[in-house]
Amino acid sequence: MIASFLNHLWQSTLFALAVALVVRMLRNDAARVRYALWLAASLKFLVPFAVLSALGAALAPAFERPMLEITAGAIPLERLAAPVGSDGIPRAIVVGLVVVWIGGAMLVLLQTVRRMRRLAALVERASPERASFGAALPVRYSSAQVEPALVGIMRPVLLLPTDVEARLSPAQLEAVIAHELCHWRRRDNLTGALHMLVETLFWFHPLVWWIGARLVEERERACDEAVVAAGHDRRTYAEAILGVAELRVASPIKCAAGVGGVDLKGRITAVMRSQAMKELGIHKKVLLHLGAAAAIALPVAGGWLAASADALAQVEEFLPIVKVAPEYPPEAAEIGLEGYVIVEFTVNEEGSVEDPFIVESSSPIFEQAALDAARKFKYQPRLVNGVPVKVPGVRNRITYVVEHDDFV
Repeated sequence: MIASFLNHLWQSTLFALAVALVVRMLRNDAARVRYALWLAASLKFLVPFAVLSALGAALAPAFERPMLEITAGAIPLERLAAPVGSDGIPRAIVVGLVVVWIGGAMLVLLQTVRRMRRLAALVERASPERASFGAALPVRYSSAQVEPALVGIMRPVLLLPTDVEARLSPAQLEAVIAHELCHWRRRDNLTGALHMLVETLFWFHPLVWWIGARLVEERERACDEAVVAAGHDRRTYAEAILGVAELRVASPIKCAAGVGGVDLKGRITAVMRSQAMKELGIHKKVLLHLGAAAAIALPVAGGWLAASADALAQVEEFLPIVKVAPEYPPEAAEIGLEGYVIVEFTVNEEGSVEDPFIVESSSPIFEQAALDAARKFKYQPRLVNGVPVKVPGVRNRITYVVEHDDFV
């Protein structure tokens, strides 16, 4: 269990680092694309590759009597994806790590719940909306020192300070409302809550918190780009952002999207750029889609191949290097009785036969002779990673024919 968890951490870390490289290449493209990539890196912590591998294994065919022999071996990519083995970790260390993880997760959860309750209390005490902004989104006014923010996940409300209309000009206020409506349409509070779950479960991983900061940064830039693209004056909007940041306190949690956000200098610079935000080119779109498909297809294909190889290795019938002819039972020979026996057994590490038993026979007369012969068979030992292993489920059909006084 602990080995699977550590391998999942390793895989998610590699995936996040790959996303970071891609995001850097897209630093001049639309922020919504970078946000989607960081969100994928976050959600990867919740979806182990083992789940996709299990799906591939479930789709793998079952082989009853394969015709060729497969020698299992270590695949470098497999070792890279799962470097931690299932043994060698003392139980006491596992128990200690689990206790520490539970304690840390509880502390993060309690802190999050406390902040969410604080915001919920602000919304509860806020007065209902005094003006309509042309959207089916409830608006409430609060006397607390908070920035304009979208609060709530399933039923979000727009929380505004009571003096916002006195602090901002009508054009500035309209731009701020457009920013919050963008958060609402994008469901940023829901995705923020999902990453908060990731932070709770993987609180010990610094990369998770770094991804959280990137998510907040890119979602604010994505909404800034949408506001400017909608036709709002750049200078007016930049002044509105600065006005909100100077006078109010930013939202304390990621599932309440405000206007101030982070990296105000970078955001203001981006808003004031004269050129329009660069759209993603067709070649980059194709590469991103291919990368996303590969991230899903490779674990599924790996699971399919591993399960297929395992199925072949377990049920494969291979030829013995020593095959002793069984005696033809005299009572069967006297009456001219022909028949067959299918014997199944395990080939051990030395290539000898263990635990033979009858799977099927045409007559009980032939069974004991077939079992006696099977015990004398010798096989080439099967090697897995260079080590001899037992092979269960090996079958051999022995056919008795009177005219040859022999078996096939």
